[in-house]
Amino acid sequence: MTTIASIGTGNMGTALIKGILDAEPSIEVRATTYSASSAQRLAAALPTATVTSVEDNPEANRDAVASADFVFLGVKPWMMAETLRELAPALSPETVLVSMAAGVSAADLARLAPGSPIVRIMPNTPSSIGHGVIALAPAPGVDPTATATLRGLLSGAGLVVPLAESEIPAMTGISGSGVAYFFLLAEAMIAAGVTLGLTEETAKAMVVATADGAGRLLAENPDPAALRQAVSSKGGTTLAALSTFIDGGIFDLTEAAVTAAADRSVDMEQENSAAIDG
Repeated sequence: MTTIASIGTGNMGTALIKGILDAEPSIEVRATTYSASSAQRLAAALPTATVTSVEDNPEANRDAVASADFVFLGVKPWMMAETLRELAPALSPETVLVSMAAGVSAADLARLAPGSPIVRIMPNTPSSIGHGVIALAPAPGVDPTATATLRGLLSGAGLVVPLAESEIPAMTGISGSGVAYFFLLAEAMIAAGVTLGLTEETAKAMVVATADGAGRLLAENPDPAALRQAVSSKGGTTLAALSTFIDGGIFDLTEAAVTAAADRSVDMEQENSAAIDG
C-alpha cells in the first residue's frame, strides 16, 4: 500500500490529498500542521488520514515521513530549508520528496536533502475541486515507476502535465497564475454590466454562467480561435467587442502579463536559493 506524508498541509495540500483519496481511498496518508487548531480542521477535511500537529508533538513531521513512499512538502518557500534539514535524517533513501513550493529549485532541494529523489509539482487553485492543472517535473534520477505512480495519484485533482523543470515558469505564467486572469476579466465584465445599467447581482450571475458555458465549450473543442470566429458574424455585436479588445492590444498585453509572472517565478527561485545559502 502506498504511503503519503504531507508536511505543512495547507489549503493546496489538502486539495491534492482529497483528490488522491477520492481516486484511491486505500492510500495511507499522514498529514501534519503546525498548530493543534489547524490539525483539528484538517482531520475533519481528511477523515481517513492520520493528522498530527507540531504543537502537540514536536516529532510530528519526522514521525510522519518515516518509511513513507512520497513526502509532500507544503511549507512556504522560506520555511523549506529549516523543514528539510529537520526531516533529512528521518527520510528513507527511496522516499520521493514532492515539493509544491514556488521558486525553490530541485537543485536547492537536493542540497537540503542529499540523496533523496525529488519531484517538483506546481498545482493551481482549481485542483481543490478536481479541475486543476498540475505541472510534474521529476529531477534526474527519479525512478520512472515512482513518477508514474505519482502522476496517477495526482490525476484525481486535475490534469497532470509532465514538464522539464525549466518549463515551470511558463506553466506558472499561463496556468499557475492564469486562473486569476480569468477572474480579472470576469470582474471587468461585471463592472461594465453595472455601468450599462444592470444590477451587480444580475451582472455577476450572467458573467459566471457565461464563463462556465465558455469553459465547457472550450473543453469540448480546445480551439479558441475557431470558437471565437464561429460567433463573430460580420457587422455583429461580438465582432465589435472583439475588435475593441484586439485593437487595444490584448495579445501583447497578455504576453507581457504572462511573461511578468514567469519572470517573477525565476526571480523567486534566485532569491530563495540565496536565502538557503544564508
